Amino acid sequence: MTRATPTPRRPRAPASASQQRLDPIGGLAVWPLAPVVAVIVVTYAVVTTASRLHEIQIVEVAAAAVAVLIIAAAALVWSARPDLAPFTRVRAIVIVALGVTAHLLAAASTWHLNGMIQDDFAPIGLGLLLLALAPFRPWKEILVLGGSVALVVGLTALAQSPFLDVQTLPLLFAIIAMTQVLAPTLAGAAYSRQVVNSIHRWQTDARRAIRARTEASRGLLAQSVVDHRLTNLGADVLPFLADVLDRGSLTAADVKRARSLAFQVRRVLVAEVDHTWLDDLIDRERGALSRRGLTPLCIIADPERRATGFDSDQRAAVGALIVALCTLKGFDPTSLVVQIDGSGAAPTDTDHITQAFGHRGARSTPATDTMTMAIVTAAQAQAAAQARAQARAQAQVHAATTPPRMIIDRHSSAVLGAVDTITIQAGISLPSIQRRRALRPYLSVLRAVFTRVRVTSRHPLLTLEFDAERGQTPAPRIKGS
Repeated sequence: MTRATPTPRRPRAPASASQQRLDPIGGLAVWPLAPVVAVIVVTYAVVTTASRLHEIQIVEVAAAAVAVLIIAAAALVWSARPDLAPFTRVRAIVIVALGVTAHLLAAASTWHLNGMIQDDFAPIGLGLLLLALAPFRPWKEILVLGGSVALVVGLTALAQSPFLDVQTLPLLFAIIAMTQVLAPTLAGAAYSRQVVNSIHRWQTDARRAIRARTEASRGLLAQSVVDHRLTNLGADVLPFLADVLDRGSLTAADVKRARSLAFQVRRVLVAEVDHTWLDDLIDRERGALSRRGLTPLCIIADPERRATGFDSDQRAAVGALIVALCTLKGFDPTSLVVQIDGSGAAPTDTDHITQAFGHRGARSTPATDTMTMAIVTAAQAQAAAQARAQARAQAQVHAATTPPRMIIDRHSSAVLGAVDTITIQAGISLPSIQRRRALRPYLSVLRAVFTRVRVTSRHPLLTLEFDAERGQTPAPRIKGS
């Protein structure tokens, strides 16, 4: 009798996750919910206040209550803008605090004259504001904010109960008032929890499928690398080795030929090892620009290959931004510069490179014959010289193309050890309004997957700078120059 294999449990989504953070592109589609809710809240408050003038004791306080609620609605619309993503906890607390203030002012303006709790605009407005937070904030946070607001509303209703037209249990008035807040709050929290769990399940399944596919293709990839190596060696190296073995002797010309072959082989292998997904992306864009009849000059400055440390979301965000820049009207094809700098730990996701070519900088296996030792020694010396020359050339190119704008304070190595800074520069001859409109969706995605996104526009040069955190240490201090 065979035992059934238990189904692996899916990992739960983190408590701080929200739809906007897990799915920035999907978050763009739901952000119009904020202005729609804001219009409903403001309209209802104005109409309700105008229809209850006979219940208002202090007109100035009632007007202040409506004004504060309008400010809360405006803050909601501003905070939900895609170019200001992500929606932070501080913004949510400020919006809710403004709504509670509007509720207290409205209650004070109708004190002793309020006839019913059901037609007060503030509890319903507060509930709708909390409902609008569903795509932007975690469901637990929405519940905590909603519960706190409901408690304040309920206590206010209890205090007003002796002066209401209908005489019944004071607790009933509190329940009615709290329901107007709790019902939208629970709906928003349920929506946030369900969407976040669905996105998290989809991402987990997608990553699992990618890992399975990678494992399945690893053998084929390794075999293709071996075949490629043999092809390169078979053209020159293997015939040379066979000739030396047949002669049984090693001449000065053979040593010179061995060094030349070692240099050629090492140059090919180093070029393949140093090639990253960012190089592939820029190569594709160069080809696309060339097919459009342009002469591209796209520069990558990543001497430490930090691009290999980006996760899939970060790679997708950077790739989408670069493609969008290259396709914008007014883009200068000779102006694109991409630099990745920092002092963090070396990237760790290079297992596929290690399997194919070995660790860079690792000790070589002791050679068994003089010719092989000559090849290895010459290859190591040439690779070191080439790496130093490449780093100097990339630094000179970036220094010539980057205006003095910001200086990073490097006094603390612990701070810089956790942050990689990505800088993208491009010349785009477009008005500022059109630039912002074209970049707004991409900036919202960048702010969701990176930290400290900064945009500098000095027509026609556009500079985007953002950080990829690799640890828990704080980000570097920035000084304006």
